[in-house]
Amino acid sequence: MKNTSNLKARLMIVTLFAIGMLVALMLPGQKSSADPKKGALQVQSQAAQGQAAPGNSQPANFLVLVTDPDTGTAVTDLVQADFKIINHFAVTGQTCGFSNNIVGFANVGTGAYQIRVGLVVPGCTWVAGDYLAQVMVARGSEAGQAAVTLSVE
Repeated sequence: MKNTSNLKARLMIVTLFAIGMLVALMLPGQKSSADPKKGALQVQSQAAQGQAAPGNSQPANFLVLVTDPDTGTAVTDLVQADFKIINHFAVTGQTCGFSNNIVGFANVGTGAYQIRVGLVVPGCTWVAGDYLAQVMVARGSEAGQAAVTLSVE
């Protein structure tokens, strides 16, 4: 009789534990403080040569889309100071780049930002090739980045 009571008690404990685990799994998830997305912005970018062409110094175009990864909503309140565009590596024959030289900026109001970059050194001209760039966006403690190729032909 004691063995039966002991077995029933153990079975009851295991059952309660299993029910507790099921309830915990069904509750809406809470993000931990170690969540890698916390404070992140989702950044996508495309580049086009715009008026830039080999031999001239006209600006090139970048379209940057910024989204809140938690809600999926567009981030619409950024200003030019929240953006940096860095030119990485040199194209053969290139004597200057466009790092941090935003010469035109438009907030479209839909999470899209139209950015024009110019060459840093006056009198410098574009050369044909693929320019690798890093687009960085930071707003307070939130940040994100994307890699993009600008082809000048």
